[in-house]
Parts: sequence; structure tokens; C-alpha cells
Amino acid sequence: MKLTFAHQLRAIAALSVVIHHYWGIFFSPSVRAIVGVPTAFVAEKPAYADHVMAPGPVGFLYGVFGVAVFFLISGFVIPIGIRHLSSPTFLLRRFFRIYPVYWFCVLISLALYVVSSRYWGTPLPDRVSLAYVVKNLTLLHNSAGIASLDFVCWSLAVELKFYALIAILFAISRKADVVLTVGIALLGAAVVGAYVTAQGMESATPLTYALSDVRFVSFMFIGCLFYYVLVGDLSTRAAMGYGVLIFGMFLGVNAVYEGELLGPLARNYSYALLLFWGCYRARNLFRKNRVLDLLADISFPLYLVHSMIGYVLMPILIDQGVSFTITWMVALGVALTVAWIVHRCVELPSNAFGKTLSFPLWKAPLAPTDSCE
Repeated sequence: MKLTFAHQLRAIAALSVVIHHYWGIFFSPSVRAIVGVPTAFVAEKPAYADHVMAPGPVGFLYGVFGVAVFFLISGFVIPIGIRHLSSPTFLLRRFFRIYPVYWFCVLISLALYVVSSRYWGTPLPDRVSLAYVVKNLTLLHNSAGIASLDFVCWSLAVELKFYALIAILFAISRKADVVLTVGIALLGAAVVGAYVTAQGMESATPLTYALSDVRFVSFMFIGCLFYYVLVGDLSTRAAMGYGVLIFGMFLGVNAVYEGELLGPLARNYSYALLLFWGCYRARNLFRKNRVLDLLADISFPLYLVHSMIGYVLMPILIDQGVSFTITWMVALGVALTVAWIVHRCVELPSNAFGKTLSFPLWKAPLAPTDSCE
């Protein structure tokens, strides 16, 4: 089952994150310094980019919004992916879906760190050390409070937690009410744990870092509700009831970290939810579009490589006298090209290999209501 609206939303999400990084985060000297750009380097920000980091009354943040859309898409499509698979088979396929592409993109990031260091004559950062790289390769680094080598893979670490939880829940039962009840109970316990650890325990522990991801995992469960309504396992009214509860949990635990109920992250996740809901309602109006479909196809490697390509290439081009507008366009073109190559040469073959490897184990019992394919 491949729903056009959800697939094409990947393109919107990816471009939103790219805009946030190229038109916003790029102008942070501390971020540029991480990749070896000297503090003396100054980039002039054009007026059209001012709103990215100063979003005004509505508080729209491209990057936060884009990641939220990605999380909702995952929450929606992952139950579709596991519906005919055993939990071990699902996890095996997810491994080959995520890790080979991610590891290859890590190599690209490391090469870009070297390019930047050589061009500017600055020392290589700690992020290229063997210990740092190894910790990032597992995608468990954020549980130890270690920053992402490529600036973006923290969200993949969140996705892994969601995959593991879904695999456990579907191993228990494939009925919507059971999955959601047990899932909400586990999330509720984690929400309480997140609040307690944020208020009264040492803040920098693996437990506190892991629990801080509960807000994102709970938000992803809202995407599952759309799936259950689509296949007829839940009525719209029941899904709305579950949704209010889950979204309330998300707002509650997020308020612990943002210090307010409707902080910037909560608002932008709400915007993403409104977009996803609107597109879901209008899903029958979506048609194939060569540009959106291509961007959606390469959205995963594009997400992984765009930030490092931009943060390294853009300062070099500006230093050579190229205007900022031409610079970000060139960087985007390079990122799109690299993403397409990774998609064709790594992502597609690794996905196919994962399916072939898991084929003898793939079957799983279907829930009585599972009839959509």
C-alpha cells in the first residue's frame, strides 16, 4: 500500500528542513565553527531569509515543522509496513532500510569535515574522532547526550525507539484497541518518568535523554490513528478520542522541556498535524507528480546529507565571491544530486537485500479486521 499524499508529504517535509538549515541555522557562527569555518567569516543574510529564525506571531519554524511531518508520516506508514510481517522480520527490514544509507552518509559527512578543515586551515573537530563516530554509528548516541555528527540524525534515533515499540506492541496483538491501550499505558508511564527525571534527578543521564524522546514517540502515535481509521479498525470518533489523549500527553511532556504548554515546538507540531489531517482528508485528490515524487523518493538521503553539504560548501563559495542566493542554490543542487546517487546506489539495493534476506521469515498472522491491501 503506497498512498500518494503521504509519500509526497515527504518532499514537503524535506524541503522545509533544508530551508531551515540553509536560510536559518547556516547563519549561526557556532554551527559553522563546528565544521571548521573560522569565526572571522561573515555571511550577509538577505532580507528574504530573515523570517526563518524570526518567525513572527505565528512562530512558524521550517525545520521543526518538517521533522514533525516526517514523524507523522512514519506513524502512519509503519503499521502498514508491519501489518503482514512478524516483528523480527519487520525490525530486520528496518535495519536494512535505515543503517546502510545512514552509514554511507556518515562517510560523506566525514569527507566534508576534512574538505572544510583543509580549505580553511583549521583543525579537525572532535566529531571526526573514532570514539565519536562509533557512538554515532549505532544511532544510540543521543541517549548519552552526544550531538549528532551530521546535525540531523537525532530524529533517526527517535524513529528507532518508535520502531522497537511498534514491534513489541504488534507482537502482543494486532488489534487496534489492544495496541493503542498498551501503547498509551507505556507512553503514560514514560511521560511520568520524563516529568520526574526532569524535575528532580540528574539531568544528564541516559535515562533522562531517552525519556526526553517520549514526546516525539507519543506524537508519532497520532499517525497510527490515521492508519487505523483508513483500514477500518477504528471509527473516526474513537480515533479522535485516542488522539485527544495522545496529543494531550505530547503537550504535557513537551511543556516540561519547553517551559510552556504551547511553546515553539508544540505550535509547529500542531501545524504539521493540521497539514497532515488536511492532506489525509483530501487524499483522493492527490495525483502522481514527477517533481514531488522524485523529491519524496530521495527524501531520506537528502535529509541526511543536505546540512553538511550546505554548511561546508556554502561558506567556501561565499568566500570565493559567490552571492548567498547562488550559493544556496548550488548547495541544494549538489545535495539533490548526491541524494539521488545514494538512493539509487545504496538505498534501493539495501532495501531489496533486506527483503530478500527476511523473506523466509516474513509471514505474520493477520488481525481479523486487516483487509486493506
